[in-house]
This record gives sequence, structure tokens and C-alpha cells, in this order.
Amino acid sequence: MHLNRHGIADHMIGQLAETPEFLTDLAEQHDGAGEAGRRVPDMSELALDGNAEVAAFRADHPLGPLLPPISVTEASQSVRSSIFAKFRAPKAEQVSREIDDLLQAKNMAALRDYVQRLTDLPAAPAALHWAILGLRKAAIDPSDPLFRSAVAQFSSVKLPGEERALADARLYRGLGYPAFARLLLQEAHARSGRAKERAKIRRRLAAFAAERDRWLDDGTILSAADFGAPTPERDALRECAGATAANEPLENAFNWLFERGLADVDRYKPANRLLMVGNTLGCGGMERMLARAYRHFSQDGIFERVDLALLDYADDTAAAFYAEEAGVAADDILLLDRHGEAGMPFSLLPGSWKVRAQKLYDHIRKTRPRVVHAWNDLTGLLAAYAGLVAGCPKIIVHFHHAPGVPRSGRAEPIASYPAVYRKLRVRDDATTIFCAQAAAKGYVEWWRAPQDERFGVLYNGFDWASLATDKAAAKATLGLAADAPVIGTVMRFAAVKQPLLWADAAIAFASHEPKAQFLMVGDGPLREVVAARFADAGLSASLHMPGQVDNVPDYLAAMDLFWMTSKTEGLPNVLIEAQFSGVPIAAFDVGGVGETFLDGETGALVPADDGEALVARSRMMLADQAWMAQVPQKSAEQAQARFSSTAFFDALSRLYAV
Repeated sequence: MHLNRHGIADHMIGQLAETPEFLTDLAEQHDGAGEAGRRVPDMSELALDGNAEVAAFRADHPLGPLLPPISVTEASQSVRSSIFAKFRAPKAEQVSREIDDLLQAKNMAALRDYVQRLTDLPAAPAALHWAILGLRKAAIDPSDPLFRSAVAQFSSVKLPGEERALADARLYRGLGYPAFARLLLQEAHARSGRAKERAKIRRRLAAFAAERDRWLDDGTILSAADFGAPTPERDALRECAGATAANEPLENAFNWLFERGLADVDRYKPANRLLMVGNTLGCGGMERMLARAYRHFSQDGIFERVDLALLDYADDTAAAFYAEEAGVAADDILLLDRHGEAGMPFSLLPGSWKVRAQKLYDHIRKTRPRVVHAWNDLTGLLAAYAGLVAGCPKIIVHFHHAPGVPRSGRAEPIASYPAVYRKLRVRDDATTIFCAQAAAKGYVEWWRAPQDERFGVLYNGFDWASLATDKAAAKATLGLAADAPVIGTVMRFAAVKQPLLWADAAIAFASHEPKAQFLMVGDGPLREVVAARFADAGLSASLHMPGQVDNVPDYLAAMDLFWMTSKTEGLPNVLIEAQFSGVPIAAFDVGGVGETFLDGETGALVPADDGEALVARSRMMLADQAWMAQVPQKSAEQAQARFSSTAFFDALSRLYAV
């Protein structure tokens, strides 16, 4: 094997779809040293004397005039990429490990370079598979030339029989298109005339069905043998009239529960305990209300014990923002993480729902709470499934957001929520309440259910501190000019809050009011982008971004006007706090925003997404000094009357009564 020359063995190896492992090993052995320790020259070293040989050949040989105009250096690089480099193409397992290492290190430049080198090599489709998924995880746009090059090379490799469909389907699944992957396999199965190929495709279809918890998929094609292991989930669903292949797994799981799973469940004799179930104690309006409710009922003596279960929590992390307000630490919380095993009927649920519901069920059976109070959609369904199987007498689901289906991998189960809640809400052991009239109306429309007493509304409640009235002092404390209008907000810098629209409106406002100051409290992924938008407009000196703070009222007290530009809202607590602080509001008319203040009296509702109207109404309000003078007292009074903690906790106590 003339690895340091382009010999006939190299030509022969170049015809192989994949280099045999023994040849790869042999090549690696000869890569560093030849026989008796003689070093084998690197391909690039041919350039040292090769050009003279080429010139002599061109001058003396009859075929010299036919030699293309190429230097030996260029030729050696070509050979390295097409023949010699074949022996250096890493295996798929190595590529997967190295891609993961680069992603964890967040070294995007090295990742791009690594994938580029892979596409220059005759890498196997399995290796390219991991390279493409790595680019996707790194948020590289599919239109990027590197992404397109990797996909093109993956697609160009000739694979025998059903292997092409299997490889493509695996990549589609990895990129987040499992439905396309399944269609590819179905087509390949219908097209194949070989029993062995068809069996291999069926096994892959069965793996897809199990992996996605879609046990009824391809029921006319798949048999129990294709799964290779017992499938009690598939057997149970095949006996359930309400379970169909057209349903999402979550809906099928609940259909089985309502049709068959509750037949032998006996309600336990409850202990005087309350179990609250939430997402996290992170920075958010719902999370704050959960924290306050947990502390209140842990201390008021109604229950012998109050337990708290969360999907995500760790001390001293973002998920623990309201831990101090709740009065808890990690040891006080049942963590419903995704690690563990789940049995029937919880294995009918999709993805990580299985283990979370199993853990919740085990806790409920052990502690026998008389009430389970879940905060929002997902935790509501987890609590309902686990609680009903356990025999809990009362389950409350408390909604704090406007409804909607995200454009993400969570979309499929969320799209099935309406069908599940339509059946759940008519049960005597399940109660639903909503944070605002607008939220209740939104769920009526999303669930396509008649609005009745089961769409009850309970406004959030607060304990109000004394009202800060010295605005000049508050501004001075924060380093803001006393004679300049301060437009402020408190938000999570995320797309749903539309902070860039807020920034554009502020820039437009500053064109009319050059002395204006802008105070944006909070944190999030778009914070730096917002700061850059102000910098591009030459307004960095007018922008104040203190980040996430504990003393929000001190910042509200410095504001002359509060802006909210959210795309959607349930009942925004921060607007209630702004009202109590006496700050007039200009906000987009979405969700329950209009229920937090008096339009025209203590603020202005602006058409959604209309930045120009926001600026115009704001200028009018600030210019009307008489109107501005009467806002503080009126807004504080209505905030105290409508959103008191006493009313909130009294209403919850009545709901808890069985």
C-alpha cells in the first residue's frame, strides 16, 4: 500500500463504500513510521521536489501536453481529501462524543470547523448524522452553506436496499420531524419486496411507536413480535374504545383512564393535608402566588401539613427565586424530575410525564391529602392523572396564563389539552379556576366548552406595604433626573413580552421628549439585544437596566408611566403592583391586562402591537398634569379593593373545603 503515493491500492480502496476496519488499522500503523523505523513522508511533503518532476514529465513525455495545469502541492491536497483521508474519517461514536463536547463548551467556531472537515472526508452517513444534529443543536440555520453541504453529502451516499430509508428516517427523527420519518418507513415498507427488509423496517416503525408513546400507530402493519418485548401499554389501548391512532398519547392515556382505569379505584380516607403542585419557584407571577399561598396555608393551621411538589427546583438557582418568600429549601420539596421508572398506567403518558406522574402518585398514596391544588395546565393534568388513580377526593387546577400552543417540541401534548380538560372538568372531584375573566374566556374558546360556573375567576391577592409618595427621592436614589419623565417596566426579557417593540416605542418617544429616561427592570435572553437597540439609536445614556431585583416597589416609585407590551398575558401581577404604587399605565389590550386598572382613569389600554398608539397615548397622559395628579390615590384604592390577599386566601379556603 503506497500511502505516500497515489498507487493502485489507493485507487482500489477508493471504490469501496466504506473502508474495512483492518485496512484502517493498517493505514494508522503506517502513518507514523515505516519499516525499520523509516518515517513515511506526509503527502504535503511531495511539494518539495515534485514540481520539478512534473515539469520534466510535461517536457519529455509524449503525454506531457495532456497533463492538466496543476501543481503537486494542489494534487497532494486533493489526494489527501479523497483517498488518504479516508483512513482518517472518524467513526460515528467518536463524532457523537466530539460534537457533544464542542456543544457543551459552546465553541461554535470549533464546531463549524469540525463539521467542515467531516464534509471534506468521505465520512460515513452515521457520522454525518451526528454532525448535522450538532449543527441543529447549535442553532445553525438550515440555509447555512455548511448545513446544506453536510446534508447534501449525507444524501449523496449510496446505501443498499432499505438502509437509505432507515438512515433518512433516523435523521428526520433527530431533527424533530418524527412524522416525516414514519412516512419514509411506511413508503419503504410498501415498496420493498423482500421479507427480511420489510421485517427490519417494521422493527424500526415499532421502535418509533414505542419511543413516541404512540402505541397504536401502524396497527395494520405491526405485530407484537415487531416490538421485541412485552407491550402492556399497546395491549391496554387496543382494548379501549376511546383510544385511537389519531389521538395524541396524552389524550389516549386519559381516555383509557376514564373508560377503564378508574373502575377499581377506591377513594382513600383523607388525612388533613394539602398538596400543592407547581412548575418551579422561579421569577414569575404564577410562581410568586404559589410561593405566597404555600407559606400562608403552611402557617394558618387549616391543614396539619402542606406539601409542595415541583417539576424543577434546586437551591440557589433561577428555579428558587421565590424560595425565601415560600419559606422552603430543597429538603422541603418533592422534586418531580424525569429520572426513574414508571409502571402502568403511568407508562401510557408521553415522555417525562410517566415518571413525574408515578412519583406524584406514590406521594399521594403515602400521604393521603384531602386536596391537591395544581398551578396551571401541565401540572394540572399530572395532578389529575396521579390523583384520580390514587383515589384523591378533590383536585383543583388553577390557571394563571392565557391559553396557547407553543411552536416547539411541546406542541403535540399541549394540542391535546382541550380534549382532556373537556372530560376532566365535568367530574365532581375536579375543579377549575382562572386568574382573570379574560383568561377564563380564552380557555372557553380553546377548549370549545360552554362557559358555566366551572370557569370561576379568582383574582390574585397581595399584602400591600405603605405607599411610597416621594417620587423625586425615589428617582434620586436610582440616579434618575428629577425633572425628566421616566418611562418604566418590569419584565422578563423574552419574546412573549416583546421587549424589542418596547425599545422601538421608547426610541420613538425620545424623538419627541429628548430628556426622557427609560427604566427596564428584569432579566432574560433578549436583555442584551434590547440594550444594543438603544445603543444603535444613541440612547444608551437614557437607558437604565438594573437587572432582576428584589425591591420592585422602589423602582416602581421612580416611574412616571409604566409600559407593558406583552403579546399575551393572564393577569399581570406587576400591573397590580404598579397601580398600588400610584403609577399610571399604558399597556397593550391583551389577556387580563384590562382587569388590572381602570382604562381612562388610571391608565390607557392600547391596541395590541401598536407602538405608535402607545407613544401617542403616553404623551397625552404625561401632558395632562391634572389627570396625572389624581392617578396615585385612585389607582392605589382600586388595587387594594380588587386584589387583597384576604379575599384571595378566603376564597381558596372555601375551595379547599370538601
